[in-house]
Amino acid sequence: MTTTTLVADMLPGGSVSDGSGLPGLAGEAEAAGLPGPECVAHPSTTDEVATLLAWATAEGIGVVPVSSGARVRFGATRPEWSEARWIALSTDRLSGVEIYEAADLTITAGAGTPMATIDAELRRAGQWLPFDPPFVLQRSLGGLVADGASGPMWMGYGELRNHVLGMTVVTGDGRVLRLGGRVVKNVAGFDLVKPMTGSRGTLAVITSACLRTFPEPVEDRLLLLRAPTAGDLLEVASAVGTAPVLPVSSVIVDGAEPGLLVRLHGAPATVDSDQRTLETHVGRAFDVPSAAEASAMIEDARDRGAALPVSLEVSVLPSNLAPAWAATSAAGAVDTVVDTYGGRLRAGFRTPDATDLAGLTRAVEAVGGVVRVVRGRGAPTSASSALSPAEVRLTEGLFHAFDPEGVFWPTRP
Repeated sequence: MTTTTLVADMLPGGSVSDGSGLPGLAGEAEAAGLPGPECVAHPSTTDEVATLLAWATAEGIGVVPVSSGARVRFGATRPEWSEARWIALSTDRLSGVEIYEAADLTITAGAGTPMATIDAELRRAGQWLPFDPPFVLQRSLGGLVADGASGPMWMGYGELRNHVLGMTVVTGDGRVLRLGGRVVKNVAGFDLVKPMTGSRGTLAVITSACLRTFPEPVEDRLLLLRAPTAGDLLEVASAVGTAPVLPVSSVIVDGAEPGLLVRLHGAPATVDSDQRTLETHVGRAFDVPSAAEASAMIEDARDRGAALPVSLEVSVLPSNLAPAWAATSAAGAVDTVVDTYGGRLRAGFRTPDATDLAGLTRAVEAVGGVVRVVRGRGAPTSASSALSPAEVRLTEGLFHAFDPEGVFWPTRP
């Protein structure tokens, strides 16, 4: 029997496809020197996921968890993997809002639920999720949690990992774990929700997740400051970071018209006061774009550079953004956006030169920073981000505990 037939027999409520609907996955596999998936499984329940993973462990077949497949990234590959057998496990049928307690500010949904669906559900109750990584509404809930990216609004609301209250996961050998719960104080012992958030499909398949929600702000005001070059805005951005008010985000967008975008949330009177305090502190007056202009600017800043062939994330101390930015520009970045409060710089490249990217990595390391490949292959990752021997032992221990037979090997770093 073929793998497709075997998988189909295990999924009475799901389905199996050939992977043609996931071109991003096939492209990533080809770039990594791997064969394409033998099939794509679409389980519709947590039990089906568990059955599938237990079978894959027994048969020695790799599994790559995906939703749309657009953001799948394989880790370092080996020559012997060119003949490896693997399947993709899509969470698209694990979809739908399971429990929404608006009064308790929590929502639980299947991992395959589109974030656009969750956003629409929350907005009807005057609530939202203040997480804004690139293309957030095109992601699934499981993909968002597995990626662990928060976006610039972490400045005002905290990291995503602090607001994932619970989840159901299936380990590599088919064990179902229900972690956390639906209230904030629900952990006794090890908090396993934290390592699962941001694990990028290397430890388990997330089948559902519970997140804390937030009331929509009464006033969402964007403050804008233009300058001839993006570098001219760094000093002002640094002053924003030391102001006696806390914006929800502060980013610099490079481009034809470089700008510093600062968002304030709260009651109108509070936002008015915060704007006056901020302008006094930095010694500059900000423009306030219209609601439509502000929405377009925020969306552009959120997604800028993330869809280009190669996208890198540079992380440095905020005080070292200037040399990191200069190195990024010298390497040929065409779309750059900077989270000035966190010292995170995302740079997009169309046709990067390997030598230039290596120079960028060395320059960032020289100021104590690291470079991470967000999209694309062939770009160097900072040597300084390598794990210490103790960290390697801890990481390998985690992999063995959750995936003892290495079913998730294609996604391992």
